[in-house]
Amino acid sequence: MINLIKPIIPELTLATGICLMVLVNALIQHPHKRTSQILAVMTLVVSIAAALPLLNQNTEIYFNGQFIIDPLAIGLKISSYVAVLLVILSTTINEKINQSEVLLIELFATLGISIICSAANLLTIYLGLETLALSLYGLVATNKNSIESTEAAMKFFILGAIASAIFLYGISLIYGIYGTLDIHLLSIMIISDTLELKIAVGFILCGIAFKFGAIPFHSWVPDTYQGAATPVALFLSTAPKIAAFALFYRLLIDAFSSISETWTIMVYALGILSLIIGNLIAISQTNFKRLLGYSAIGHIGFIFLGISIGTQEGLESSLFYVLIYVLMTMVAFMVIEILSSEHHEVKSLKDLKDLNSSHPWFSLIMLIAMCSMIGVPPFAGFYAKWSVLSSLIEANMVITAIIAILMTVIAAFYYLRVIWFIYFEKTDKENKKLESTILQKTVVSFTGIIILLIGLYPKPVLDFCRQIISSNLLLD
Repeated sequence: MINLIKPIIPELTLATGICLMVLVNALIQHPHKRTSQILAVMTLVVSIAAALPLLNQNTEIYFNGQFIIDPLAIGLKISSYVAVLLVILSTTINEKINQSEVLLIELFATLGISIICSAANLLTIYLGLETLALSLYGLVATNKNSIESTEAAMKFFILGAIASAIFLYGISLIYGIYGTLDIHLLSIMIISDTLELKIAVGFILCGIAFKFGAIPFHSWVPDTYQGAATPVALFLSTAPKIAAFALFYRLLIDAFSSISETWTIMVYALGILSLIIGNLIAISQTNFKRLLGYSAIGHIGFIFLGISIGTQEGLESSLFYVLIYVLMTMVAFMVIEILSSEHHEVKSLKDLKDLNSSHPWFSLIMLIAMCSMIGVPPFAGFYAKWSVLSSLIEANMVITAIIAILMTVIAAFYYLRVIWFIYFEKTDKENKKLESTILQKTVVSFTGIIILLIGLYPKPVLDFCRQIISSNLLLD
């Protein structure tokens, strides 16, 4: 019995934490405002502790081929748990949204991410995907008094439902062709590339591209980032990206690796479009959260280009980029969260004017995040971009690498504009004292310093990516 439960202890821990939070909110009439946050943090810490011993375990499949435990699954789970933990620790108590509800839904979303990471069956993947997606729809709509938030949630829900239907239709085609939903059986059975299989993979890839927010499935990203409350936008921009990479790997690498020539072309097209269009549109944005949304699309382009190479090095560089992107965007949204208050939320670039005069430390943290997103050494973003560009050049995709470099130069314009507003634009407005806690300030400072430290010494993160990717490829 213990051996049967052991591989799903992280998921059981998350489910137990969710149940506890529901019971506390239902049975205690006026719980302390920090109770939900403490429960959520404890749940994630125990989940990380439960997942760590499984990291070096040999690959095993459980529950009649539904659930897989391998280094990739555990590595991505731990990464997502840590990301969500940092997000929760940096969340402000805001009267506009019900924090206990937000934290509860975030744990539900984390459970969905965890299921996706270990899914060994197409229906299990869909179960995890919908658990995550439905949680995200609810999160975006938590600010009930905001028209922007309600509009963003409706757009996100409608587009997400269409993308899920397309994804599910692709799965149904695969089942119709091969009569199985088992990923590892599919990898054995798929030998030749047929028209029906191409159509099915195309539908599935559309669903994955939507979850990443790649062009042309991107329209929800800027609207959702802008409309959602800052704590929600912070969550949306981080852990779900790790889930999207897991989705990519489980489907395209584990199931459809034998027809990589077909899907790499599709992924390449999505990547190059996202890289170019995302960065070009971001130039004209004045809303900071919307700018970060289009910036995310540009970063997704880099991730897709790394995957489109179809080699181990390309996958490692893409995973490394995903993890660094999560850290960079986390810091940017954390600083917005700290600077915002119940009566004033940082929305426009103008709200960052002369930030250095009032809050020099957080201006420096934002500077680190922006420079890292540009790809300036010695910050972590430089090595993320360098790893993808190196993989492209090694794969003789020199023209693509040149386009990526040009788009990075264009992207530098709008990131430098943020820095300009912070350091060189003056304002007559009186800067109010921050309402954030010492814990929040510590988490933001810690995450910002981590970006610098990884830039100075990227080897541990690179080795981590190499370990969980290479071990899987060897087993495949």
